[in-house]
Amino acid sequence: MALQSPQDAVSTFDDGLIAGIYGVETGLPLLEYGAGQPCFAVIDHRHGRRDLMAVQAAVHAPARALPVNALANQKIEDLLLPIAHGRAVLGQGTYACFVVMPKPPGPALWPGLVPPLAGQSWGERDLMECVLRPLAQALAKLQAVAITHRAVRPNNIFRGRNHHAATLGGAWAAPPAMLQPCVFEPPYSAHCHQAGRGEGSIADDVYALGVVLIALIGGMLPMAGADDETIIRRKLEHGSFKALVGDVRLPPGMADLLRLMLAEDPEHRPQPAVLADPSTARARRIATRPAPRAQHPIKIGGLAVWDARNLAYALSRAPKHAVSLLRSHGIDLWLRRTLGEPLLAARVDDLIKGQADDPVIDPANADGVLLMRTIALLDPLAPLCWRGLAFFPDGIGPLCATLSGDALQAPQMDLLQIVIHEEACSLWGEARPARMDMAMLRLDCRQQRVILRVGGWAGGMLRLAYTLNPLLACRAISVRHDAVLRLHDLLPALDRAAPGAVEFVIDADIAAFISARYNGRMDSDFAILAQHEDLDIDPPGHRGLAQLRVLERIGEQNPTRGWPALAAVVLQPARAALLQWRGRTARSAREAALLQAASRGDMAGMLAVLSDSHARTIDAQHHALMAIELRYIESETERLQAAGPKRHAMAQTTGNEIAAGIGMMALAVAAVVTVLS
Repeated sequence: MALQSPQDAVSTFDDGLIAGIYGVETGLPLLEYGAGQPCFAVIDHRHGRRDLMAVQAAVHAPARALPVNALANQKIEDLLLPIAHGRAVLGQGTYACFVVMPKPPGPALWPGLVPPLAGQSWGERDLMECVLRPLAQALAKLQAVAITHRAVRPNNIFRGRNHHAATLGGAWAAPPAMLQPCVFEPPYSAHCHQAGRGEGSIADDVYALGVVLIALIGGMLPMAGADDETIIRRKLEHGSFKALVGDVRLPPGMADLLRLMLAEDPEHRPQPAVLADPSTARARRIATRPAPRAQHPIKIGGLAVWDARNLAYALSRAPKHAVSLLRSHGIDLWLRRTLGEPLLAARVDDLIKGQADDPVIDPANADGVLLMRTIALLDPLAPLCWRGLAFFPDGIGPLCATLSGDALQAPQMDLLQIVIHEEACSLWGEARPARMDMAMLRLDCRQQRVILRVGGWAGGMLRLAYTLNPLLACRAISVRHDAVLRLHDLLPALDRAAPGAVEFVIDADIAAFISARYNGRMDSDFAILAQHEDLDIDPPGHRGLAQLRVLERIGEQNPTRGWPALAAVVLQPARAALLQWRGRTARSAREAALLQAASRGDMAGMLAVLSDSHARTIDAQHHALMAIELRYIESETERLQAAGPKRHAMAQTTGNEIAAGIGMMALAVAAVVTVLS
């Protein structure tokens, strides 16, 4: 699971600039350049450039980390490349994430996509020289650095300088293919959840470019007005080329080229470098055997199915009915007797029998695993299908970010969690090993499962969302409007949100964000913070200290700054730790030092005061000595109290004897006085 680090040059809260250079002019929207995303003019405060724009990323759909980092220093003609990424002020103290790139040299070929492309005539020569050749060359250079575009569509293709060669727009401020209309995606990708389509391959960009050419030739989108389900079914039943071309009259030399670009198998599509020379591309011929078609259909979930690929799609759309048919052997019997595919039927039958003896699979998920494997067996091009949720494994990151940010998507989030826990991606890949890097897939599955199984706030699906999406901003309610991308920016955001904040500012979302971004572990502290506050009894203030330890470690990245507003909030729960000092004098001194550190916003100083083990040892020793002295006094008191009655009797006897002696002496004196007188 190769993870990218967020770009280090991110604006501070003080200047509101991206990389300290680029100011987003939110009062100057550029609606025609965003290709469906908010887009604004940009001022370069270092060089004074005004030929830049910033495309805003959605809160739950982060920008693509790999292209943003890898393409920042590249130069590719006829392609808008990312220059910088970061957050900037959106307005009224709110921040948002943006990708900065050059403005297009001209307007979009088809800004809205919805109405017909009126008043535009595209001949074969214009299509070849102004659209196909420059865009194919741009895609070839992307392929050379192992990056796909995944946003090739007419409203993201712009007229070049002097209205000659076209320029391909950016595709960096949203997950790959997330904003692509279904018609521009191959059926296996269109079938996926929009956030889970994955990086795909450059062959998917070639396919989308072929759809663009058909749209420009016909002056309207293919299958305009059809819903996504209908578009996918038509492509599967008739083939992409026939379904997309329809009644459009193609220029003489375009049919063969488009048939190649829209080939069902991505391995059969021409490479972009070949497309740059259309005459060479046309000369290619690929012999493909038509898929067998049954004499009688099988009905699944109301769909009439005639071949294996459509069978796979129908099974994914009606999982409960599909499992019932599989278990009753209705599928393999139809494959053998009606479709005439005995080998395929035997493999499906082996799946059913083999899984019954597999001790690794959780019985509760056995049906899901069986259906997923069967679909992959019937159609090796199909995505991973799990009980109605379809995606490719490299789309788990964006899918996790999107689903975890929407409470309405909780059922699908639960399905994704089961997939990761069962390492279902590995099982899916084993059904199509020729098309997968199984070693890397297994490694990714295991790493994801490890993160999922980490207990408490340090793991789970939230942690996984931040780990797999390095450019996903922290979505905790307290800092959501600050678009926090790095730990460096978390304390300033918490300090800004401190007035009116609750005492425990670290919640599950912030803990997951920190766990994914911090180069170390804080699992034990997050486990303490996840406890209910009623458990904050022994030792005193242990939850407040755990929070302070987390904030102090984050503050190590910016030790020269203080956060007094935040310190005033976290002071209260941490203050209870003063009860660990037994001596009143020592406790008062600690409290004074704690308040002084809090006034400076010094988290490290506050933690040092409360975690001074040497001072606490001395205090404990003094307390122990005092306890010894107290016990001695108490024992002496008890001894004296026990001897009291005996001493009282002795004192009384002695008193009587002394009184008698004094009386005798008095009588003697009286007798002497009488004689003398």
